[in-house]
Order: sequence, then C-alpha cells, then structure tokens
Amino acid sequence: MAVTFSDQGTEAARSLIPSGLELRRRKRLGAMLARAERDGARLQFWARSSAMAAIALFFLAFAKWDAALAFTIGMLAVFFLLGLFYYRLVQRRLAPTWLGTAIGTLDIVLLTFLIVGTNPFSTAVLPPALHLREGAFAYLLIFVSLGALTLSPRLVLWLGLVTAISWSAAVSWVVMQPGIIVASKLAANLSLADRMQMEQNPNFVDIIAQSANVVLILIVTGILAMVVSRSRRLADDYIVAERARINLARHFSPNMVDELASADEPFGPVRRQDIAIVFADIVGFTKYSEDHPAEDVFELLREFHRRMEQVVFDHGGTVDNYIGDCIMATFGVPQAAEDDAGRALRCAQAMAASVKQWNARRVAAGEDPVNVGVGAQYGPVIVGAVGSERSLSIAVVGDACNVASRLQALCRDLDADICLGANLIEAVRREGSADFLSGIVDHGPVSLRGRDEPVHVFTVPKA
Repeated sequence: MAVTFSDQGTEAARSLIPSGLELRRRKRLGAMLARAERDGARLQFWARSSAMAAIALFFLAFAKWDAALAFTIGMLAVFFLLGLFYYRLVQRRLAPTWLGTAIGTLDIVLLTFLIVGTNPFSTAVLPPALHLREGAFAYLLIFVSLGALTLSPRLVLWLGLVTAISWSAAVSWVVMQPGIIVASKLAANLSLADRMQMEQNPNFVDIIAQSANVVLILIVTGILAMVVSRSRRLADDYIVAERARINLARHFSPNMVDELASADEPFGPVRRQDIAIVFADIVGFTKYSEDHPAEDVFELLREFHRRMEQVVFDHGGTVDNYIGDCIMATFGVPQAAEDDAGRALRCAQAMAASVKQWNARRVAAGEDPVNVGVGAQYGPVIVGAVGSERSLSIAVVGDACNVASRLQALCRDLDADICLGANLIEAVRREGSADFLSGIVDHGPVSLRGRDEPVHVFTVPKA
C-alpha cells in the first residue's frame, strides 16, 4: 500500500486559509471600517478647518496687519482649500486610497517649509536658527493628530514619520547655513555664562533640543497609532458582539439576550430538566400551497412566524426551531423558571387569540382564514448545545417534545384550537396558575401515533 503525505500537506494548508465565514466577516468589517474612514474624513475636514480658523484668529489678534500677515493668512487658506478638495472627493467617493496620504504629506512638507523659511513679505528678516527656536514645530503635530481621525493607523504612522523626517531635514538645512553655531556638548556640561551667551546668539542651534522635538513627534505618533489600532479592534469586537446579539434575538426573548450574550457557556453541559414545549402549525398548509402562488405562500409563512414568534417572546419563551409551517417554542431553556408551565399555557392561549385576530383581518381583506393548531406538554427532556463554533444551537430531546408535536397534530381530529397534555395542566396547578385553566376541557386519554401508552389530553375547543 502506497503512503502519501499530500493529504496532510493539503490539510495543513487549508488550516492556514481563512474559512468562508471568516472571509465574509473580514469583508463586513472592512466595509464598516471603510465607512468609518469616510466619516473620519468628514470629521477630519471640520477639525482641520477649525484648527486653521483658530490659528488665523490668533494671528489676527496678536500680529500686526501687514503684507506678511496677509501672506500667513493666505497660506492658511491654502491648507483649508486642500482639505476641502479632498473632502469633496471623499464625499463623491472619487478619492483614491493614496490621495489622503499624498495630501497629508504635502501638508507637512509645506508647513515645515513655511516654519523654517522666510516670509517673503516680512520687513524683518530673522536668522533661520530663530525659526527653529520659536516652537512652531508643534503645529506639525496638528496634522499628525488629524490623521488619527481617519481610523487608519498606517496613515498616522506615515504622517508621523514624514513629520520627523521633514523636521530633521529642516534642522539639517539650518545647521548648514553660514554663521550657524552648534553646541559641541550638552548644555548641562556648560557653565551658566556659556549657556546664556549661546541662548542670546540668534545663530545658535540647540541640536539636543531639536532632537528631543523629533523624539517627541515619534512618541506622539506611536501613541496615536496605538489608540487608532485599539479603536479598530474595539470596532471589530463590537461588530462580533452585535452580530451575536442579533442572532440570539432571532431565537430568544429580549429579556434573555443579555444573559446569553454575556455568559461564556450559557447552556453548560448536557443536562436533564423539566421544561414546557409548545408547537404551533398551520392546518392544511399543503393544500393551501397547492392552491396559491408561491409568493402568497411565502408571505403567509412570514406573517405566521412573525406573529407566533412575537407571542412566544412576549411570554418569555424561546423559539427552538422553525419547521416549515410549524414553530416550536420552549419554556425553561436555557434557564428554568418557577412559572414555565404557566407561561407556556398562556402562550398557547395567546397564539390562538392572535390567529383569531389575524383571521378577522384576512376575512375583511377577502382572504381565506388560516386554521392553526397548538399543542403543548410539560416534562423531562435532555438540553444541550450542538453544532460547531461557527453554528451553535440548542438541542431539546425527549418524550415531552414528541407528545407536544403529536398534540398539535391532534387538534384537527378533535376540532380544537389547543391540545394540552395532562403533565402541563398538573404543572400549572402546582405553580398556582390554575386561574388560567378556565375554558379548558378534559378530553381524557388519547392514543398518539408512535406511543404505546395513551396520553391524557385537555383541549380548548374551537369557538
């Protein structure tokens, strides 16, 4: 017999490939983050515009109005127009992915040039070293911070790196100018007189201080990138949690969703417990399907399931399964309560009442009434979670489930709206809910298909 390792290699390779479910999850997350980045571009535009306006007001309040100030205000207007141009393209979904990076890079390079360069309209020409010592490099951090609003950590890192390189290049350019003085050792190692003399020299460049500025830029960039990355991870976790809650809400009553969503193992190990089971089914659905268009049949099913599901949730039950035109609900899953039988009985009665209201509307609209049978029983079952991590569901197995299903089918033979097992009636009485037994008739023992022993049946006759 030949031995091959190809299957093992193939299996190992498959384990490295994301499943279709994971790929769809990543696609949904990517789409969500893309929308968030578009929203971030809008927020970035308004934050950018506000920053430019604040800076302009500051200069107007404390600077002398002349041609040099007009040039400064004009450059702020250029930054505003660049942001507006990008924002308009993003709004129309015409902006390529690289454009935001390009505009951010242009912002930083242009601002660095304006900080270190000389205002062409200024009457007082200052030495380049003084421009470095005015602390204007802090304005560069505004553009790095604006990049964080896009929720793109790569953009933040890129803008921070460009800022560090641009400022380093600007400092290097100033140092290479004639007449520039650079300290040859740390300021702490200089005498106070030497330090004061250097600080008073307009051509002095403190390399240590400028290096600290570059380090500060990189530190702020790293912090912002980590904040943005964490925000994206939180968004991913939020999507997973909300999807889990939505899936739970399809099967459980709203008051149970929070409990199930917060528990690591809400169902725990497989266990035996007493629960109440309710089945509701459309009588004569097969004939209805033959006599009506598929669209009408589908719409009938949707309305039926919607109505029955709401009744189940209103009474704190769990929708266990949809089986064609039948809905199965349980009371006591995943956690048992003292009034499970009473809530199941009230649910069955409410189902019949809801069908009567529905039929009244259907008849008024010229449609045929719908005949629905409801069966309920109480008793021991096995409860546990089955399936895989991708698709987990509750399994409820036991004779009580089979009896409830047979009782529902018995409604047609007994001309009843509801058929109830004696175990359910006894449980209701033990719970002290006997008031809800009004209108229920003791039909006596009935032989059910698939069972050797008869079942004591109680009915709610058709009105």
